[in-house]
Amino acid sequence: MVDNLILGFTAALQLKQFMFMVLGTVIGLWVGVLPGLGGPVAMAILIPFTFSMDPLSALLMLASISVGAAFGGSVTSILLNIPGEASSAATAYDGYPMAQRGKAKVAMGLSAGASMATLAGVLILMFASGPVAKAALAFSPAEYFALAILGLTVVSVAALGSTIKGLAMGALGIAISLIGIDSILGSERYTFGFVYLLDGISFVPVMVGLFAITELTSMILQGGTIAKSGRLEGSLWDGFWDTFRYPFTLVQSTAVGAFLGMIPGIGATAANFLAYSVAQRSSRHPERFGKGAPEGVIAPEASNNSCIPTSLIPALTLGIPGGATSAILLVAVTLQGLRPGPMLFTSNPELIWGFFMGLLVGAIMATVLYLVMIPWFALITIVHVELLAPMLLIITLFGAYANERNMMDVFVAIFFGLFGYFLRRHGYPLISLVIGLILGRLAEGSFHQALMISDHDYSIFILRPLSAAIFALCLLLVLWPGVKKRLGRGGAEVT
Repeated sequence: MVDNLILGFTAALQLKQFMFMVLGTVIGLWVGVLPGLGGPVAMAILIPFTFSMDPLSALLMLASISVGAAFGGSVTSILLNIPGEASSAATAYDGYPMAQRGKAKVAMGLSAGASMATLAGVLILMFASGPVAKAALAFSPAEYFALAILGLTVVSVAALGSTIKGLAMGALGIAISLIGIDSILGSERYTFGFVYLLDGISFVPVMVGLFAITELTSMILQGGTIAKSGRLEGSLWDGFWDTFRYPFTLVQSTAVGAFLGMIPGIGATAANFLAYSVAQRSSRHPERFGKGAPEGVIAPEASNNSCIPTSLIPALTLGIPGGATSAILLVAVTLQGLRPGPMLFTSNPELIWGFFMGLLVGAIMATVLYLVMIPWFALITIVHVELLAPMLLIITLFGAYANERNMMDVFVAIFFGLFGYFLRRHGYPLISLVIGLILGRLAEGSFHQALMISDHDYSIFILRPLSAAIFALCLLLVLWPGVKKRLGRGGAEVT
């Protein structure tokens, strides 16, 4: 093991490899800030440029883009309430209220501190790839369906505001996810004759609309500056060190992200929202969430950053991508003439351990670059909205268009932006709608696959111990608030 670590460091710290990591991190930071683009899009665009590169340089540059984009996505989430990356969307729920109070530097410092979870994710990737990959194979469609329902339950029950409104928004998100061609039966659903809807509603324009255009609409109507006082307070180092004052939230959210990253098909976006909801449920002061709670920044950022490395475990060991990022890296590995699987670790130890060590070095380097740039980024919050909003609106609509180069995506983004503004004004949680949209198709596909495996025997969901345990947890989450209230009343009567 020590020999492999030394071999990896020697390979990763060569000047050529280091320069490619710097380049990838800078590109990732830049595209992460732009709504609608993000790491996977930049990685896909740059894959042709990796053909003439050696395998290690290619993989490190692409992975650095992903890590840098995770940092960049949190910048606009905190400063503008506009997620640059879908996987940073939940960060806005508490990061933006902090920016409105003039504490943008503190919020981004919290984000930088929580990003150290990347190191935990890389360590899990290094030392647990084999056992974890085998454990992931224990998940059948029944478990995937149970996990999707768990995600919807957690977010809906923990939604900021009414639980009924949270459940309603989750159901609406599932309904939107079902638009298009039924993946099992091949029939059209809710397309109303529009060819555009045959492929379903794209996730990017919905996110751009619900978060970016909704927020820009609010900013234009309110005027002034994002920081209500017109000045900045606190320092980034206050936020960075404050991260470690919440060790339980940090460790818990890192574990949530790392676990979900190992499961193919879940992804960092779902981990981001679920970690936020779990942190809110376990907090002693859940009422602070959505109003600038430090834990509300730490939780989604820690899960997001720990999820990225662990999503590579099924990709490298089994050839099964855990998400968009790992899928693109898998393509890059294949194009380099390598075959993912257990033999990759034994036949190319210098490549694999160099890649692991490069991820560690890249995570530290991305944190340093982010800390250097925070003071400059934070100045955005004291720029008048009259100057800021038109430019941001153009960038936002370009991001919606650039994803698939389809003008209909722009109109979808505008529609969901206005719809999101209406929902926010009436107290409906957007987080529940988004998680329903993310997990809807996973739940539907897994449900049908489980029934086909069991010859349409519904008992498969409760006869398998793991899925039964997950469903029991869902039931407990729904019933616990009522039980807690009754217990509280009983204790008051006794006293």
